Amino acid sequence: MFPLRWTFAAVAIVLVAAPLLARPPLFDPDEGLHAAIAQEMNRRGDYVTPTFLGEPFLDKPILFFWAEAISLRVLGDREDAVRLPPLLFGVLAMLGVAALGRALRDEETGLLAGIVYGTMLLPMGVSEVAVHDVAVVPFMCAACAWLTRASAGRHVVRHAVLAGAALGLSILTKGLVGVAFAVWFAVALAAVERVRMRRLAIALTAAGAVALLVALPWYVAMEHAHPGYLHYYFVERHLQGYLTATQRHAGRGWWYYVPIAVGGALPWVGYLAAAARQVRNHPTRLVAWIWFALGFVFLSGGESKLVTYALPLFPALALLVADACVAGPGLRYRPGFVVCASTLAALPVLGLGLVAWRFGGIGATLWLMVALVAAVIGGVSVAIANRRSAGLAADAALMMRLPVVALLGLMIVAPRAAEWMTGRDLAQALNAAGAMPSQVFVVGERIGSVVFYLSPALRAEATAANIRETTLAEAVAGVRAAQPDAVVAVRNDQIGRFNRLFAAPPPPDVRAGTFSLFRAGSLQQALSAR
Repeated sequence: MFPLRWTFAAVAIVLVAAPLLARPPLFDPDEGLHAAIAQEMNRRGDYVTPTFLGEPFLDKPILFFWAEAISLRVLGDREDAVRLPPLLFGVLAMLGVAALGRALRDEETGLLAGIVYGTMLLPMGVSEVAVHDVAVVPFMCAACAWLTRASAGRHVVRHAVLAGAALGLSILTKGLVGVAFAVWFAVALAAVERVRMRRLAIALTAAGAVALLVALPWYVAMEHAHPGYLHYYFVERHLQGYLTATQRHAGRGWWYYVPIAVGGALPWVGYLAAAARQVRNHPTRLVAWIWFALGFVFLSGGESKLVTYALPLFPALALLVADACVAGPGLRYRPGFVVCASTLAALPVLGLGLVAWRFGGIGATLWLMVALVAAVIGGVSVAIANRRSAGLAADAALMMRLPVVALLGLMIVAPRAAEWMTGRDLAQALNAAGAMPSQVFVVGERIGSVVFYLSPALRAEATAANIRETTLAEAVAGVRAAQPDAVVAVRNDQIGRFNRLFAAPPPPDVRAGTFSLFRAGSLQQALSAR
């Protein structure tokens, strides 16, 4: 058991350290926005209402913003400070999954499940980006673990209170999604072990009451500050967003989460074949499958769908992989091992290939680096396959080298990809000018990261009226009436479309990384020449 704990700790440390060392700029659409909101929270001193450019941001609860604001307050307005909270929430999720596995079966299963969860593609990727979803899983899993212990008759009241506190924090993080998945877990556990049903119902009811007490003060404060907030968030965002096509992410098919569940569970998805065997003889496996199925149906039935919404499904998949390996063929289960090794070897190369295909400009040095990473993973995989098994803990210590090396390879790719997903260069160009233009039209791009990177002087001048995201048509229409110092920022991969609007396309006034900046005065002259 001791070697498995060390492996767990080592993987957790690498998952936090590697992204911090890579230091890619902040991504849009969401990461930059969330960072700018937390930054503004510190500057305004208002820790009740999240705001962006002075306007209330009512779409997300407060807890993740608090974590970001604390980190920015302590470490300064740096990318590391933005990335540290989600990375730590990712580690807490590993601990939550481990605690749930231990409560359901034993410590060995729990530790392996935590490791598997942390190294699955979707959980690992989401933990590297400042989004709220990453903070739901640790609270959800902690609540499920305490509900499991309460239903076994061990300190029922204490465990119910702890589960309620965790659920309350999940409500402050992402609304009711954590509660919904805790309920599905309770249903799955009660279906498999009916003797727990009565205690589980009592514990879940008590936990719900505690959760309400934990979450209520902030929601009441928001309703007081913004009358109608509770109706907007819980009725319009939750209920109507789930049942109707009123949200931005609506209109996707029922099958939307199928490739996300399969692809997001890589490199461990091959082990799920072993987890599908002899399910009735393995209660933990049966609970996890039912939990996953209920959650999958719940998410698939909603009108609004997004990749990160699927994150609460992955603790169940991690538990399935761990239970199958502990009870069955272990980590050397050949179909699982082959999928794991081949996926991790290919991942950095495929990532860099995708960036090259979409944006171009990849040099030979980067290709050589990711090819070397793939070769190392291939060599280590062959060595592991040819080595006699020395037990689950020893195999885990060996195999975890594969996702660690693959992660390092992805960190080579991440900064190059981030160049096309960040507004840092645009903000630096605006900062260099020394004053905020009368208007900044950012074509087809979210502006969260631009705002985050603005200097304090320009940030003080920035408002929702003078910097905004626009379409090409809106930018051109706005330029006609704009002052000559107004700026239109166009991503370089969109320059072809932009130039077609002009008989004689004007050259950019400033180039800023992957952006080209045009002054309104120059564009007005070009438009008048048509």
